[in-house]
This record gives sequence, structure tokens and C-alpha cells, in this order.
Amino acid sequence: MASTTFSPKEQRPETPQQNRPNRPGPKKARSSWRSLLVGLVILASLAGLGALALTSATGGLTGPASSTTLATPAAKTPASASPSAQVTTQAATNTLLNNPFEARPVLYRLAANPADFQVLFAAMADGLRRSPDGGKTWTEVADFKGKNVTALVFDREDSERGIYLGTDQSGLFKSTDSGKTWKNIGLTGRPINLLAATNRNLYVSVAGPRASIYYSTDGGQNFTAPAPNALPANLKVLSLAIDHTNPKNVYIGTAYMTGGDSPDWVRVKFSSDGGKTWGHAGPWGPDKSTGPDPTRPITVLLYASGNYLYAGDGDRLWRLSTDRTTWQPVASGLPTTGVYGLTTDSNVQLSGLVYAATRDGFYRNTDGQSWQKIATGESGPLFGSDPIQLNLAVTPGLVAATTNSAANSVSGLRSTMLYALSSEGRLARYENRDFGTEVVSVVPGASNLPDFTPYGGVNPADKLPPPGETDKDPKKTYIKESGHYLQGDFRDTWFRTDLNGLSIYGYPLTEQFTEYDPRTKTNKIVQYFERVKFEQAKPGDLPRTGLIGYDAIEGRFFPPGRFAVTTDSQQYFDQTKHVLKGAFFTFWNKNGGLSRFGYPITEEFTEKNAQGKDTVYQYFERAKFAFDPDTKTVTISLLGLEVLQKKGWIPK
Repeated sequence: MASTTFSPKEQRPETPQQNRPNRPGPKKARSSWRSLLVGLVILASLAGLGALALTSATGGLTGPASSTTLATPAAKTPASASPSAQVTTQAATNTLLNNPFEARPVLYRLAANPADFQVLFAAMADGLRRSPDGGKTWTEVADFKGKNVTALVFDREDSERGIYLGTDQSGLFKSTDSGKTWKNIGLTGRPINLLAATNRNLYVSVAGPRASIYYSTDGGQNFTAPAPNALPANLKVLSLAIDHTNPKNVYIGTAYMTGGDSPDWVRVKFSSDGGKTWGHAGPWGPDKSTGPDPTRPITVLLYASGNYLYAGDGDRLWRLSTDRTTWQPVASGLPTTGVYGLTTDSNVQLSGLVYAATRDGFYRNTDGQSWQKIATGESGPLFGSDPIQLNLAVTPGLVAATTNSAANSVSGLRSTMLYALSSEGRLARYENRDFGTEVVSVVPGASNLPDFTPYGGVNPADKLPPPGETDKDPKKTYIKESGHYLQGDFRDTWFRTDLNGLSIYGYPLTEQFTEYDPRTKTNKIVQYFERVKFEQAKPGDLPRTGLIGYDAIEGRFFPPGRFAVTTDSQQYFDQTKHVLKGAFFTFWNKNGGLSRFGYPITEEFTEKNAQGKDTVYQYFERAKFAFDPDTKTVTISLLGLEVLQKKGWIPK
């Protein structure tokens, strides 16, 4: 049966409630101290059973309540709280009856904001918590107080910087402003337990008697309905992974289900059509000779570049061979046990790089085979001395976020902050500045200083003296106003007779030099000017202005623009989700448009200029426009100077 596409708000609950027959009301019971005593005993027993059920749940299997039993060992019960933190039996009973999660809070997911590596979110059974300082302090997010927040994921490749949040029955939420505001985008009435996203491709795992995987290609505006009976009944999906190179490829890790005439031994399933149909990822069988123990849950699942698929049970890790015929224990430098989290490098700075969180510390892998330990990390209780820490049931995991600190100028990489959360609720942090044997970090403690090693130890922005009479070169022109030379194709472009090079480009601020471009992963010949950056892939190529606007706004967040109908005075660019209008639109069109300035990458905004005057600005891929409200004129701002000052090459 073909799947259908629908809007989330049009969806119906998966299992409508049965009509219940009318029943007569209860008869009034007699007053008796014996019946009262019996009632209290039963109430206390129920409370004890509820507490036992909660404290015996394993961290990796935490999720919406279910009557199905998983064939997995129970996690250790946390240490008892101190007498001062304990409550009376009656108070504990009342707490369990009103909200059982308050007696034993459950943490489903930890997520790091790729737009700001210090911002963490914790999805909890009693709401959502946010940390602005890498997990040192936490506050509750008011929008979700009291809600069972079960899943959370950032879309690192989405220009909207989408954050998706799943709940048990309350629906799916989305934020495009780093979690400041949230919008319910549907799937209400469903127990969402997992999310995965890449470049607006979103997968939502829904638990229940019939597990379902919903798929959206437009950031949650519409979903493809799961095919009926695509997955076995009573299946528990515990992990979810996407192939970022082809988002229609999705993997799920599951738990072994007892009972039935034909037990499902396959712990990792694979779909190549967005979840419509499912097959086996690798061989599985009850004799355990073909790979991981099929009676243990797959709580760790990751697809990495190079066609590597990793699966683990929170202790041991396996890798599926590239021909998909065998599961191999992952060792070769990695501990054989105690592996509880995996992640790829944030924002995919280095393709194929995988990090692992283990009981022994942090490890990395750059070739799919060998692993190296990089650090133990700084570790402490996630919520510090907060009493909630004493009764915390945790789903362990590992997340990564790219920082603003340059790790190596040759490769163009930024350092990566790793956050690992163990099942005991301990948060370990480590900033990785070393990405492999050929990519090394700068001197520790000097990350805030520019590294000129790739340029012979010389700052390309250092001014040069004018040439002497015997040093003059007819192929080079010295610009005395800035102390730099123009030569070759860059000089020819700047001195074109049909353009005013000074007003369009500004004076040169560096010499020509070779710079690594992390977007194309190639070296280019570049030269920075006051307003732009010239670049060539190789000598003889036509010079063009580089995408310097992205360098300028890195580390800042600009919300996407609202859709606007294109007219003679404005245009909405779906490529970057921003609007160009008014005087900026006219100037952009008359002076080269897309080829010279690129797409807009922010909306218009007002800031004070160097003279303290309110000025309207807008960033583009290759330039920055400025509008003076008094003179009503548009100029090209000194974007090249801004970027070099941000790099620390030119003092502010």
C-alpha cells in the first residue's frame, strides 16, 4: 500500500480509545477504621511497586511507560539520599501518585547547540532544562514545565538551525532561534521516543504497541505516514541513525522482545526509502556467532562517512563490514567494554571522524579501524549539588559542538567540544584540538592568538615598505595608502576601467597568499581587501570574491526571514531563507547582483557604526551593505577589515 503525505495537524491518533459502556456509580462504603487501614496498606504497596519499577529501569531503555518486558539486565539503583534529603513515607507516596517522575527524574537526551557550543539542553521527564555555560548551571525552560520531554535533536546542516523536541503525547515542537521560542508542529497524542535530523530531513520514532517511524523532508511541515505493519508488533526502537549523504537511508537499533511463536532476533534494521520498508542490517541469529548478542538492546547506533555502521549495547561496540556480511567487534585501541556513546565530528569538519565516550575516557577514530585515546576529560555530576542528582535515571550518550577556537590554520578546523553523559549522571567535558596524526593543535593556552605558522610565521596583513628604486617590479603595484602590493590577475581586476575598484573593493589589506578553504577543502590563492576577499583556485583562473560573509557572522545567530512575495522592490531567496528589499535590493541589482555579492545571509538589522551612529546593515555571502538613514545612501561596508580584525590579524 502506498504511503501518503499529510500535514501534522491533520493526523489522527494511532489507536483511538474504545467506547466505554456506562456503568453505575460506586455504592457508598461504610465508615470503618479497618477498611481505612487496608486502604492505606494497599496505597503504600502500590507506591512501593511504582518506585521499584522506576528504580529497576535500565538507563539506556528509558522511555514512555510500557507493559512489555525487555530481556535486558537491570541498572544499578543509585545511592540513597542523605537523611536531610529524604522525605516522609506519606510525602513520597503522594509524590508518586501525583507525578512518579518527580520521585525519580529521568533524563532522556542531552544535546549541544551547534550555534553556541556552551549551550546545552537536557530533555527530562518533568520538562526541559537549559545550560548557558557548558553544564555548570541549569535553568528550567518554562514552556515545557511538567511535560514529559522524551527526545531532542539539533539539525546541524539546516540553515534555519532547527531544533526538534519530542514529547510523550504533547506533540512535536520546533525552534529556529536556538530554543528561545518553540512551535508545536503536530504529532500530538503520540509517545515520541527518538528523533534524528539532517538538512531538514527529519525522522520521528513513535513508541507503542506498533512502533512507527515518521519521515519529513521539509523540516516537519509534512510527514510521510509509516506503511502499515512495516515493523514487527511490540518492537522497541532504542536508537536512530541517518546516513547524512543520503537521508533516505535510516537505521534503527532495537531491543529483544520475548514471547511469540517467532522471536525477532534482528537488532539493527535498515530502510533505504525513508522508512517505508525495512530490512536487516547485517546477519543476526540466536546462536550469537554472527555478531552482537541479539538479546541485548542496541542503544548506541551511528552511521559515519566511509560506509561505516556502528552498533553497541552501551558496553560493547561492533562495526558492520562495508560489504554488510559480518559484524566485527571494535577494538584496535578502543576498550572492549564500557563504550556508551558515539558521535561524528560536529558540523562534519573532518569527514569520517568518530568520537567515542567510554568508562576510560574519550577516544577518536579517523579511518574506521584504529582508535586513539585523546583525554579523560573534566567530570562531575550533571546537576551539581542539586538534590535531583541523587535520584536521576539517565540515558547515556555523547554529543559534540564546534567551538570558535581555531584548532589548526592549515586545515581550517575549529576545536570540538565533547560532552559525555554516563548512566550515573556524570557529565564529562573535553575540548579536542587534535584531529589526527597529520592535523595537530596549536600551542595549548594560546588558542585565542592567531597562528601564522602556515604563512612562514609572518602575518599576511603586516604592512610592507615601498619598493626602492632598484626593487621596482613592473608586474606589481604598491598601494601606499595600505602598505600592500597588487599583482597579477588581482591587480588587473582591481584596475578595470569599467569599475571603481576603490569604492567596490577598497584598498588591499594583505598580500597574496595561499589559504585553506574548509568549504571546498582545497587551498586557494587569496587577498583580503577592505570590503571583500579575492580568490583564485589556481593561477590563470578568473578571480572572484570569496564567501567572506559567512566568516564575519560565524558564532552569531540571525533568525531566518519571513517569506515575502517577489516584487519590483523585494525578493525572497529560498536558498538562504532571507529577504532583500528596498534600497539594498536596488543597489544589489544595479551593481552586479548575485555574481558579485552573493545571496543575503541575514535580514536587515540596525547597529551603531564606528562613529556611534545607528546604521542599517545586511550581510551577504560576499559583501556587507550599509544604509545611512540620514543621507538615504547605500555603501559597501568594510567587511574585509571586519573579518581580519575578528581573526586578530589587524588590531581593532
